[in-house]
Formats: sequence, C-alpha cells, structure tokens
Amino acid sequence: MGAGRPQKADPGSVYAFAHQFYWDFRRIAEGNLRWTLDRVKLRQSTIELENLNIPAEAAKKAEEEIQAGLLEASKKQERCRELEDQLSSTRPLWSRIVREDAMKEVRIPGEPGVLKELLDPATTPERIREVCREAVMTRKVEVEPGVQKEIEVEAWPIPPGSPFPTYLSQYAEQYVAALHDPRFPRCNVSIRPSTRLKQFWFLSRALAGALFGVTTRTAINLVGSLRPEEIFEESRDAKPARKRVRRKYKSRPAS
Repeated sequence: MGAGRPQKADPGSVYAFAHQFYWDFRRIAEGNLRWTLDRVKLRQSTIELENLNIPAEAAKKAEEEIQAGLLEASKKQERCRELEDQLSSTRPLWSRIVREDAMKEVRIPGEPGVLKELLDPATTPERIREVCREAVMTRKVEVEPGVQKEIEVEAWPIPPGSPFPTYLSQYAEQYVAALHDPRFPRCNVSIRPSTRLKQFWFLSRALAGALFGVTTRTAINLVGSLRPEEIFEESRDAKPARKRVRRKYKSRPAS
C-alpha cells in the first residue's frame, strides 16, 4: 500500500453510480423510450394463429415445393404429414413469437413536476422520500392471452429496476445537503440551459459519494468535473483523425 491516507472509495465505482444517476436525472427531465405491448396487434395475431389451418398450410407448402422442383408429386402426401408434424410441434413457440412481434417502442414524456420537487431548495429529506415512493406504481398486465397479473412498474421514465429512487430515498439527508452546498450550480437555467446539466452532475456525484460514505467534496474530486457526454467529446475517439502533413525539406546547396 502506498503512503498517505487510504481511499474510502474506488473512483471507478463512484463514477459508475454517478454516471447512472446522471442519466436518470436526464430521463426524468427529457423523457425516455420504453417498450410496451401493442394489445390490438397481439389480439389480431392471436386470432390468426388460432384460426390457422395446419393441414391446409402443409398442403400449400408441399405444392410450392413441387412447383419449385424440390419435391416429386408422388411424395406429396408423405411430405404433407411431415409438415403437419413440424407445424404442430412448433405451434407453442408461435405464441411467444407473436407476443414479441407485438411489442412496440413508445416515447415516455418527462416528469417536470418530479424534477421541480427534486431541485426545490426548500425541500426536506421527508419530502424527497415521499416523492421517491411515487416512483413505482402497480399495474395489471396481460402476461399471456386471458391471464392478467399485477406488477410494479416505474412511474418515472427511468429504466426498469433502476436503483435511483431507492438510493435517493435512503440518502435523502445527504442529497438535501448537496442542494445547499455552496458549490451547487445556481445560475439561472433560463439564461444558461447548460446549468441544469451541471446541477444533475453535481447531485449525481454527491449521491454516489453518499453510497460509499464519502463527502460531496471527496466524491467530486474522485470522479472529476467532466460530465459523461463531455468525456466522450474530449476523448480521442470523438475527434477526427489528423491528416498527415508531408514535411518539406530545403534542398542542400551543392558542395
């Protein structure tokens, strides 16, 4: 072990949590994309699947193979029986394929009311916990045709299973303290919109530091000031390749 005080937290671990919290803040502000079930499409596809005539489909497929020269006409009946067995054995798989095909991507709007509560300078740890309790709601979903189940889903536009509301509630005191930290960005957001992102990053680092028992100052020092998108912009991969410039050499005078 090197000289000096031992570190209480690994910088990489603190950054990983701060990175996730930061993007969850942005999702709450800007909205997010989420996959959901298109029930109309699922119902239509399910009806088509239930009405599928396997013998007719097998005969149609066998006839296509005959027309393409892949099957002798004398073997059509035998081929039809093979195709019927194949279609019948794979039918349970079709229900899952139909359900997956009925999934669609929808835009979940942001939650400006939640964001206002989280950034309110007058908020309290108790209020933060109340807001976090509203991050999850119970809904009835159709797990399979005709079968419904109550599950908990995110009311905020954050990824399923995100630990952000849980940790925010658990470390509400440290979070509120970060809101009152002298270094917290307070420039008018309407004048400088980038201030909002700076606020998200400041609070994300403070919350990540609380997980590891370190102060906001220490967390900021461990993680650094660049926001996640700024790190990419500053990286070498984000810059265009340099053009190689041929050096010009002066001709030497003849001796």
